[in-house]
Order: sequence, then structure tokens, then C-alpha cells
Amino acid sequence: MRFDNPLRPLTSRVSAAVCAYLGHRRLRRGDHRGAIRAFHQALRKRPGRFPELMNVAQAHLCARELHEARRYLAQAREADPTRYDLRAAALLASCGYDIESVCRPLPPTRPSAKTHTAVRDSRGVSASSLPYGDCADIDEYARFRAMPPISQAEIEDTDWDTIIGDLFDD
Repeated sequence: MRFDNPLRPLTSRVSAAVCAYLGHRRLRRGDHRGAIRAFHQALRKRPGRFPELMNVAQAHLCARELHEARRYLAQAREADPTRYDLRAAALLASCGYDIESVCRPLPPTRPSAKTHTAVRDSRGVSASSLPYGDCADIDEYARFRAMPPISQAEIEDTDWDTIIGDLFDD
């Protein structure tokens, strides 16, 4: 015979809160992998809850895992559409993203794109006019990130005078 513990809902709520606290602490320290693990633990203890889903999405955004973040943002929107409308844009902006580019679905044939944190000027203000640096959109940024790194031989063998001359020709 099995007896249900009447304190089980309270213990799961407290346990999830502790995991969320540890996750936020790890995020502040820059430990994105640790934050993701902690937030996933909190989500296992309280599945489908809006705060836990948003925390997991935030951790994935900070780790530049846009595909995973989209998945948890969609679940958060389903869990509580009103709170999602109020908090999602601010959460994305705090991670250096805008809601239109993140929540816009990509065609299924393309790989998941990663973005970077927003560039800040000397006053600490986000450069929102160029959310992907010099790239026009998230797709161009993903193509740029997928390019292989430039090798030392390519740098040494390049005729830089000719390239600079071509750039400055009118």
C-alpha cells in the first residue's frame, strides 16, 4: 500500500526554487552549461511551469543555442500566453536578441543558427540597429559562423596591397 506524502508539492516547489537559484548564479558567473543543467533539474521537478521554461530558454540563449531556446520559448508561450507576451521580449533583449528574429521560424532544411550578444557602445547601450553585427539577418549570420577559420597560410599568402587597392578604387 502506497501513501502519498502531503508535503510533496511543497518539497518539489522548494527543490525547483533551489535549482533555479543555482542556475541563475551559474548564469551570472558565465557557466552556461551548469546553468542549463540546473534549470533542467528545476523543470523536471515542476514540468510545464512558465518560470522554469523561461529560465531554460534564457540559459540556452546565453549559450547561443538558438534552436533549443526556441523550443522552450514555444512551450512557455503555450503554458501562459499572457505572461509570455509581457516577459519574453525583455528576456530576449537582456540576452542580446530581439523577439522577431528569434521567434521567427526557420525553414526546416536549414541548420539551427547561432547569434551573438549585442554590441554595446561606450555608454553600455545596445546597438539594436545591428543585432547581428554587419550581417543583415540571422540567416546571413549563420552562414558567416559556418565558414571555416582563416588559416595562417592564407593570411601570409594573400596580397593585401592589391585587396586594399581594390577596396579604395572609386
